[in-house]
Amino acid sequence: MTAVDGDRLKLWQVLSEFFLDTEVNDTTFDLVARTIQESSYTPEQAHSILWNELFPILQHNLRSMVGEWAGWSDEWLLENITVRDFVAVKPIRGPVGKEITRCWQEVKSRISRP
Repeated sequence: MTAVDGDRLKLWQVLSEFFLDTEVNDTTFDLVARTIQESSYTPEQAHSILWNELFPILQHNLRSMVGEWAGWSDEWLLENITVRDFVAVKPIRGPVGKEITRCWQEVKSRISRP
């Protein structure tokens, strides 16, 4: 198992908000953008983390009639999410892919450029 640094865990925490059975709003998008900017990861790496680490595991929550709405503990994330190499993201089709893409676009628009 690959060790998970604190910045990556923080990204898992905030990006997992997109997969809850709750409404994602401007406050969430701002928090995700700020967390990415304050982390040691680039926006491109955060994008890879979203799609290649979180999406495969958490997407099912948005497909469930009784999805999780309170969030996942750090322990749950550490036990269930796998660190992956950074790779280019391929578009994911379907309603869940479309919603996560929308959320990412909102975050991306809020990330300040140096």
